Amino acid sequence: MLPIDADKAMSKSEDKSPFNRRNFLKTSLVASVAASTMSAAAAWEGSAAALPAVTGPGTAHPSVIGVTRTRSAPPLKKPWQNCIAVDLPATLLRADLQSHLAKLHRDIGYRYIRTYGFFHDEMAIVTRREDGSLAFRWDQANKALDMLIETGLRPFVNLSPMPVALASGATTVFDWVNATPPRDYAEWGRLVGAFAQHCLDRYGLDEIAQWYFEVWNEPNINFWTGTQEDYWKLYDVSALALKTVSPRLRVGGPVSARCAWVGEIIAHCTTRGVPLDFISTHIYPQDEWVLYPGLRGSPHQPGKFVPDMVRKVREAVRQSAMPSLEVHLTEWNSMVPLPDGQILFDRNPSLDDVSAAATACDLALAVDDDCDTFCWWTASDIVEQGGMPQSEFCGTWGLLTPGSLQKASFNAFSFLSRLRGGRFEVRHETLPPGCGLVATGEGERLQVLLWFRDLSAYGAEAPQPWTGTLELPWTDAAKPLLIEERIAAHAGSCYETWQSLGAPQNLSPAEFNLLKAHSVPETRIVKLEAAGGGVTHEFRLMPGEVLLCELGPQGAAALPKKPLREEVAAWYAAHRKKN
Repeated sequence: MLPIDADKAMSKSEDKSPFNRRNFLKTSLVASVAASTMSAAAAWEGSAAALPAVTGPGTAHPSVIGVTRTRSAPPLKKPWQNCIAVDLPATLLRADLQSHLAKLHRDIGYRYIRTYGFFHDEMAIVTRREDGSLAFRWDQANKALDMLIETGLRPFVNLSPMPVALASGATTVFDWVNATPPRDYAEWGRLVGAFAQHCLDRYGLDEIAQWYFEVWNEPNINFWTGTQEDYWKLYDVSALALKTVSPRLRVGGPVSARCAWVGEIIAHCTTRGVPLDFISTHIYPQDEWVLYPGLRGSPHQPGKFVPDMVRKVREAVRQSAMPSLEVHLTEWNSMVPLPDGQILFDRNPSLDDVSAAATACDLALAVDDDCDTFCWWTASDIVEQGGMPQSEFCGTWGLLTPGSLQKASFNAFSFLSRLRGGRFEVRHETLPPGCGLVATGEGERLQVLLWFRDLSAYGAEAPQPWTGTLELPWTDAAKPLLIEERIAAHAGSCYETWQSLGAPQNLSPAEFNLLKAHSVPETRIVKLEAAGGGVTHEFRLMPGEVLLCELGPQGAAALPKKPLREEVAAWYAAHRKKN
């Protein structure tokens, strides 16, 4: 859940002190196998010689990148694939959002859904009887949870906000999320315990023991009017209620904005003997401008703020009294300020345009070894926070538009999901700022994913195209065949096409079909000639673009069709002759 006031002061107890960056490996490595439908409009067959020239005016010094199979590393952990977020759980009752989640589970392979605000009053979970006692009803919760289970997604439950029946005040966020502590913490504990017991009775302990329960949302900013000590009390009561239902239930926090309060919650739980099974916190690229206005005084290199902060959290856990805690980043995405420096957590085009693809790849791979979950906010543009979108694109956080169009960010995660197998060493000189790659392989196939992140928001000079040559190993006797897929404006990113149409609020059928065609990445086939135990392939990327290259053997020619009856008759004839 995002703050509505980006400049709101952070809690005094939040650690704002800078820390030293750790060196990053110059080599990025990844995993394999790709199989996506080729766009009929974009697919074409060519040869290496038919590729456009990769040098010329306005281009940077070409990169030469060598990939070798001699050193293999373990497959990627893919923490980004562990979870995707949705807005208030009442939206889970919508058929269009349900279809979006089914598509994300099927096409990208997400395992958990982080459901913000399960206790929101729209869920109608808690009320009071005439005598003042609490009464619980689970009908809406059942519908939402049943749908997730049937879709194949497990809940990552966010225990917030404060139901009006329990609230100590009327302070809200977005005018409808109560941000006050409970007037009676014991009643909050009864709500949490009753919810957990109901889930156990309905779904079974073996199932809900695989869920996660995080306590509250961003208590260090405007989602919580209490103090840090008040939050500790809320957390303690919640943890006790969950563990009373079953010690196997997993509870965590502090669910903080900007990776705050991590050391503090570990120290609190260690000192008080309170259960803590995992760390949950949030980070966005744009948070760097909130912490360091205009980036003045920021100790982070351009584009490295998010991985630096995630690594800081992991290091804090490792050096704590609970070094084996899981680390879950349950909110992040590609948001950066507008070109004029304006900070917007909503209506931000960096969520819709092609730049989101490269940012998603860059950050998802940068944190691969440092967290257990890296959960994109959100799955879909069908949200209640900030109001339902009024057009197909409006700077909302989802991977899919209200009309189910794939954004550039969706296609980026689709590319990432197809990387399987061991990670291979890549060798190259220093790459241009924002450029990166990974290489993986499984069986006979090798994949290389390249991206060019747009760093203009960090004051980088006008970027030049990234060009270069891939040197790939090839010792197979079969002919090599390379399939190249690209996310670019108008090909895998239809936002730019929507803009070229005049940014219409409503789309005609022809306009929608055009956007749908342009939401599919460009695909091309390149036939290469092997020489000296390898093949070469030239590439060119503009800022924001992502390129997935898959190298494999060209398949054997198809056999001519034979009527089945002729084949069966021939078999019987041969069998009779033999006997």
